Amino acid sequence: MINKRKKDKFGNGLIAFLFICIIFLLCYAFKNPILLYSSNPEVEINHEYDPKDNIQQVFFHSNSDVKISGDINTNKIGKYEITYQLKNYKKTCKVSVKDTKAPDLKLKAYKAGMKEDVKPESFVESVKDDSKVSLSFKKKPTKDKKQTITIIAKDEHGNKAMKETTLTLVKDIEKPIIHTDTISVYVGSKPNYKSYIEVTDNMDSKPKIKIDSSKVKTKKTGTYKLLVTATDRSGNKAKAKINVTVEEPSKVVYMTFDDGPSENTDKILKILKKYDAKATFFVTGNNQKYNSSIKKAADQGNTIALHTYTHDYANVYSSTTAYFEDLQKVSDMVKQITGKAPKYIRFPGGSSNTISAQYSQGIMSALDNMVHERGYEYFDWNCSSGDAASNTVPAQDIVRNATSCDYEQIMILFHDSSPKTTTVEALPEIIKSYKERGYVFKGICDDTPIFHHGVNN
Repeated sequence: MINKRKKDKFGNGLIAFLFICIIFLLCYAFKNPILLYSSNPEVEINHEYDPKDNIQQVFFHSNSDVKISGDINTNKIGKYEITYQLKNYKKTCKVSVKDTKAPDLKLKAYKAGMKEDVKPESFVESVKDDSKVSLSFKKKPTKDKKQTITIIAKDEHGNKAMKETTLTLVKDIEKPIIHTDTISVYVGSKPNYKSYIEVTDNMDSKPKIKIDSSKVKTKKTGTYKLLVTATDRSGNKAKAKINVTVEEPSKVVYMTFDDGPSENTDKILKILKKYDAKATFFVTGNNQKYNSSIKKAADQGNTIALHTYTHDYANVYSSTTAYFEDLQKVSDMVKQITGKAPKYIRFPGGSSNTISAQYSQGIMSALDNMVHERGYEYFDWNCSSGDAASNTVPAQDIVRNATSCDYEQIMILFHDSSPKTTTVEALPEIIKSYKERGYVFKGICDDTPIFHHGVNN
């Protein structure tokens, strides 16, 4: 009987203890509703990390009720504070972004000449790491013909990988071979001669190439000598003289831009420079706050030509006197900017325009002769981009129109006014299209074919 009472008393006590523990845990959970896996989680650099993954349990609520604040840059080593908030309760943790992994290094055996300055990079097939890696020898190579080499790959956070491979030294006395096919370039081009030259060597896949092009005159047709020196990694040298033929291109595109300068001019010039293309700008006096772009275009090797000072048809075509007064104004403006008065011109609306008849009958027929008498040459076009149809013709339409011509000599009409943003957008594709078809891009010069429409007034 006594034992039974003792057991009941013990059982009641245990139940009371468990009840108290449960109450304590519930109180703790109520006061600390967010339980994290770690208060100091670690993340490997350049690996993704989501702070939500650190939430182990949320009491009396769901995980989605927790607001998380703080930024972690997993691409940069450091400690980042993250705050988890549920109503008025906040809990923080410090996330450490670390680099603990050694570089993944793969080596290959290497054969070198006796005189070669062997580098650790020569033995590396591949090396991968989340940071920059430096390579070094554990011990510098000796003069032994065959030896074991240990390469150390160390990342910028001190993690190292070491592996062994084999170095074989042989006597290398063979010079590189320079292949001497004739190089053909166009007048006015700036050729990258290295892209034309092929050099092979019995042991060095990339011999050093030095080029002396001082005797090549790319501004004048003819055949010139290019001096090439190739040196392999063992110090063996070979020299050769390669013929460079400079010739006039047979397929030329003359891109012409009317109505500038504008806020788009510098964008056009940037594209021309990127694709090594030249063009002609028929300028006006209507947007002189951008006149510095005229000087920039000229300095970049493009042609500056005359369009009109005002582009006011009613005034320009009221009489031949009015036309030449307008032309003289834009000529004086350009001369003040570039120091030269251009002699290439383009009539407003082109020589075939009919709008001039509204202001003076027969004026275009008269001007056709008079501009030549005064030393000018006018240029129309034989290909139109169609960008004059509206202020924002779709770029794909401009590309289609401008690349549809297949003459040997093409003069394309574009416009360089402020609204013509889609013209700028279309230019790279137009240039690439013609280059792929073997064309070069030049500005108008004295040797340019004359493109004239038929005069209609």
